[in-house]
Amino acid sequence: MRTQIDYLADKYCFTERNESPRLRQQWQDVLEECRQTEAGPEERLRIALLNVDYVTSFELPFRLLLTRTPQLIAALREEWGISQKNVVFNDKRFGCVYSLKASLSGVPDTFRYHLSHRIRRVVGNENTSLPYQQVAREVKAPRERLKYALEAGLLVTALDGLFWFGSQRIAA
Repeated sequence: MRTQIDYLADKYCFTERNESPRLRQQWQDVLEECRQTEAGPEERLRIALLNVDYVTSFELPFRLLLTRTPQLIAALREEWGISQKNVVFNDKRFGCVYSLKASLSGVPDTFRYHLSHRIRRVVGNENTSLPYQQVAREVKAPRERLKYALEAGLLVTALDGLFWFGSQRIAA
């Protein structure tokens, strides 16, 4: 049996602390184009790579709501000449910057991101967010949040992991 889960964003703000006005505008343009064209995951990534100076592995799931970012990047890497640079996020996580530009010398080595959101998880006409919010409040470590939620019998999707558990990647 399939259950349709809708995520309704009352507020969603994802920012990088030192983001330039140029980069901020590029992301606004990308998000608007993705909305207008109702782009799917691979097309959203294509639009971002074509229109933003660089994208990071940390921000792609949050900005474009991509749940299979590494696989999408790998597929496009074969098609396009994507440059890559290793960087650090929020002083502790390692990741990559991707760009269609050949040189990434002007790209920072570290990034600090902030996410604030108010999202409702709706199944049918019922708001089912509360148990996920409680797990996020009670358990601090992302992996422990996921483990706790699964042990409590919650149905956890990749977007649940992204929004409430701080997990960018959840394998089947």
